[in-house]
Amino acid sequence: MIHPRIAEDVGRRVGKMLRIGEDWGMKLLPQGPAEWLIKHLPGRLGFTVCSRFYVRDQAEGWIIAILLTGKQMRTLPIGFVQKRILDGILYAQDELGVERVGLGAYTAPMTQSGIAVVEDPRIKIPITHGDALSAASGVEAVKQLIAAKNIAIKNATIAIAGSYGIVGRPMSIMLSELRPQKMIFTGPRPTMLNKFKREMGQYYSGEIFVSNDNSVIKEADIVILTTTSVGSIVSPEILKKDAIVIDMAQPHNMGKNVCEARPDALRVDGGYMTIPGINLGFKMGPPKETTFACLTETIMSVILGDKENHVGQVDVGFAKQVYGMAKSVGFELAPLTNFSQPIVIKTEEVYYDRKAALAVAV
Repeated sequence: MIHPRIAEDVGRRVGKMLRIGEDWGMKLLPQGPAEWLIKHLPGRLGFTVCSRFYVRDQAEGWIIAILLTGKQMRTLPIGFVQKRILDGILYAQDELGVERVGLGAYTAPMTQSGIAVVEDPRIKIPITHGDALSAASGVEAVKQLIAAKNIAIKNATIAIAGSYGIVGRPMSIMLSELRPQKMIFTGPRPTMLNKFKREMGQYYSGEIFVSNDNSVIKEADIVILTTTSVGSIVSPEILKKDAIVIDMAQPHNMGKNVCEARPDALRVDGGYMTIPGINLGFKMGPPKETTFACLTETIMSVILGDKENHVGQVDVGFAKQVYGMAKSVGFELAPLTNFSQPIVIKTEEVYYDRKAALAVAV
């Protein structure tokens, strides 16, 4: 299950369907009319089957888009949003005969990380939000960058924005095992932050700082962005010199304008996995034979015959195992990119075509 990140995605899709090009599609259906239209689509029109694809000779799958933008999912009544998501899942179960459904992007947090789905008596199939592999792949990216940039992690500070969230929490716990000098955790709710700080004290003995102000990430050498905020939460002035930023969020938490203003900082797309030999038949942003870790976990679960639900808070023990499980079926962390443009790692430096990256829309 996916959804348009922003209203412009709807216009792009219309342009492709009418064969007039994405730019003309966005002119034909600009933001305001696009948001109004998809909000008022009734019943079966509230979601669309984007593609049917095959997983080698082992399975087949469908990509279904719930027709609400990320902003709409965050601002419309939760009952309305959940009904539309459930309508799409029931269609997949009852009409397409799928054996498992994966919740992508905001379809997970808007259903209490899938709990509202599995508690619906009409749902008879296992559900996964895929965030165990999202977290594990993000940690793997950090490890690769630490090695490539020759970072002395014991002298470094790691910040996680959205630290107690569905992806932020397991990433925080797993990254604490690298033993950085200091960890910074941010989130909008002080009560949850203080509770999370106490929990992290069980895993990490170094310095911990918590704040509901994201500007504190300016102290961090490595920044992990995992929030469900609509739009960028990072401005050029709140990044440390030569900071590495892993943007796990969809929609992105850091815009290309920040990359342009801060050429010393390195932004990396988080949560991309290679799925060699699989053509999803629908372009979602990642490069060819690459997709989001949450979808990869769903595909992996079907291949391995996993019949369990993976919803709610991520089991950190499972998150530590799931990357190895993915590798066992031929999936692994994709080559690092910035806005889907390649980042080439050579010895102790990271090179990538910044001009090409900045030319790609957020």
